[in-house]
Amino acid sequence: MATAVNILILAGSSLLLVFWLHAACQALLLQQEETPLLVELSEVNELNYLTVRRTLESNPRMAGEPAAYLAAVERDYEALTYLLRNAATLRVGHYTPRERLLIMDFQLLRVWVRFHQLLGLSGWQRRVLEMTHILDFFATTVSQRLEAFARSR
Repeated sequence: MATAVNILILAGSSLLLVFWLHAACQALLLQQEETPLLVELSEVNELNYLTVRRTLESNPRMAGEPAAYLAAVERDYEALTYLLRNAATLRVGHYTPRERLLIMDFQLLRVWVRFHQLLGLSGWQRRVLEMTHILDFFATTVSQRLEAFARSR
């Protein structure tokens, strides 16, 4: 009996930690300022997350299969995290604590969308939209770093 209670407490605490993490990440995303280079950075690096966002925001019910949207967002995630680690930064190969937190949130959202996909549930569109907002944060951070680097030269 005590073991079952301990497992229940551990599961509940873990679930609350995940919800707190997601809420903290949403607060971080609200603080980000947009930069004029954002669209240019997306076009130059052939990122698709802005197109995915426009599609899901315009008509989420007609979005189709989550696999295609998730694959596009995951490709952009790989590109942007590479740029975060290596582009115009003093700490090459490292992420800031804020970036690490958002990376964890992105991974949790990825698992959630895959879970919805596996069970054939609806509602995955909202999570993919949240993933695009995280990518927006990453792209804005990269473009701000590139702007600062260009000004310092």
